[in-house]
Amino acid sequence: MASPGTLKGHPRLYASEKALGRLKRPLKLPVLRAAAREVSRAAREYLRTKPAQPPDSHNWCLRYARQVQTRVVTLLVEWFRTGDDRYRVCALQHVRELGAREYWSWIALRRGDPAPNAIFDLSYGENSATIAVAYDWLYDTLSGPERRELVSVAKRRSLVPFLKWTRRCGLSHWFCAPKSNWNTVCAGGAGMLALAMYEDLPEARKALPRTERSIVPFMRQLKKTSGGWPEGIGYWNYGMSYAFMYLLSHERATGRRHPLMRQPATAETLGFPLDFTPNGVPCSFGDVNRWSPRPFHFAAAERLGRRDVLARLDAELAARRADDRGRPDAAELLLLHPRRRTKPPGPKRRVVKLYPKFGWGVIADRMPNPRLYMSVRGGEFERHHGHLDLMSFFCVVADEAVFANVPVSEYLDTTFSPRRYDLFEMRPDSKNSLLVNGVGPVLDSKTKPSVLKMPGVAGIRVDGTEAMGRMRDGPAARFCGRAFMLLGERAMLVIDRVETTKHVARVESRAHTPCSARAGAASADLRGKKERVRVAYAADVPAALHKAVGAPTTPGSPSTMLRWCTDGLESAVTMATLISPGAAKPSVEIAERRGRIVVSCRAGSWKKAVTLTRRLKAPR
Repeated sequence: MASPGTLKGHPRLYASEKALGRLKRPLKLPVLRAAAREVSRAAREYLRTKPAQPPDSHNWCLRYARQVQTRVVTLLVEWFRTGDDRYRVCALQHVRELGAREYWSWIALRRGDPAPNAIFDLSYGENSATIAVAYDWLYDTLSGPERRELVSVAKRRSLVPFLKWTRRCGLSHWFCAPKSNWNTVCAGGAGMLALAMYEDLPEARKALPRTERSIVPFMRQLKKTSGGWPEGIGYWNYGMSYAFMYLLSHERATGRRHPLMRQPATAETLGFPLDFTPNGVPCSFGDVNRWSPRPFHFAAAERLGRRDVLARLDAELAARRADDRGRPDAAELLLLHPRRRTKPPGPKRRVVKLYPKFGWGVIADRMPNPRLYMSVRGGEFERHHGHLDLMSFFCVVADEAVFANVPVSEYLDTTFSPRRYDLFEMRPDSKNSLLVNGVGPVLDSKTKPSVLKMPGVAGIRVDGTEAMGRMRDGPAARFCGRAFMLLGERAMLVIDRVETTKHVARVESRAHTPCSARAGAASADLRGKKERVRVAYAADVPAALHKAVGAPTTPGSPSTMLRWCTDGLESAVTMATLISPGAAKPSVEIAERRGRIVVSCRAGSWKKAVTLTRRLKAPR
């Protein structure tokens, strides 16, 4: 990165002077009026309380950092709105107390190393961003001693440690890492602080090129995934929030477009979490399968001209309360929302979207607001918050999940340890997956997804033969694949095909449902809070449906399994699962004709037949 030269005056970070100035203007949109009420309520509470000292639980230093950031941003927004100096004084006091804490890092605390430069981790990145915002927004009101105090804290607790741990790529696991949210949280937070104090601290001028060096591979990774993110929608929100806050800050501070904001994949990625959250239902893969619209997303979509994304964000925000997980979303929404609703484009029908190379896919009767939706996990295994979930799927009817992989409910010491993949929620048996001899895809494996193109069918095929690994004396399967299909706009169909190599195997198509489930020999009746779904099963060998209950690591709602299993051991098996919304009882049959697999589906007066090759491809 070339030297930024002379930067604009303060405020210069992601919230512009115009955005801060309009905080006193009347609000027309109901969601913004609700946000303003929440900001006022919270700010008054923060005047009389201190951040709660979290218990000695997983990463409590990071939780404390988020509490402080939420408080500082909220208090300062309320100060701008009201002019009441108590909020400014309280925010500044929070920053002072943050700088005085012995430990910023839970990792360093567990090691018993209180040195400020013992590490630079997520809590360092978030605390750096908090100090940057406070310094930037308060700059004109700070006295000489106050300014020197904040600069001293920034130097000692943030930028000197940042420079120590970014001397070369690999010194910190996150520095220059293309697939880790730690990259942008750590580098982006330090980069915002460097922009805020660029003229006041020599370390800031050294830190800015390091930030650029680190985030370039992170953002360029998006070109390989067409905007997809391997850590899933929850970590997309986390990593991209700091990426875009830094990039927007860089553009405002320098007055120039950042090169990373010009690449098409940067605009593409803004649609990724929306593709995997139909009607507010999370359908992503890996850790933290949850998402809600955040203010940075509005700012990035407006900056990059994604009006379709703005419209969908507005719809999401109006339909449900934002799940900010202890972040200053209400305050930042008042700053970053365009303050007008964007008219949505017309829906697309019979959608099949496969993220090339990345391998995640979406099938829906329409987007946005589908009635029938399925997400499909193809691609490669990812160790960054990844699970053994290759070939799995989610299925949603309206706004209810019918089939959903069992999620991780909490982080434990085992979650990021050598025992990670011993946990139930990480394993294939907790996923809507295909099991051969009781096991599913292996670590560090990959699949080959592709779009199925057939008349009246919208589908995705996943070849998972390589992902099944090896058995005692050879590959687990000669072929192992799944075809996921939307039939017209009436039903979802999953066809599974397994051919073993030397020996016979037990084959199981397993699915987990949050619905109340009644199971028969080859059918299931699922009832959610609002929707009823009937499921029919078929196989070309003797098979039966078994209902079971899993045991999630975190006690709570049990995992209800529907296990469509072969009765015996087989060398070649084709299975089908027909998912049909409504009360009409569906049926599905499998036949083989001239080397082709024919699956006939029916529900009431509706019927559809699908013909595939034995490798689950469309016949020529």
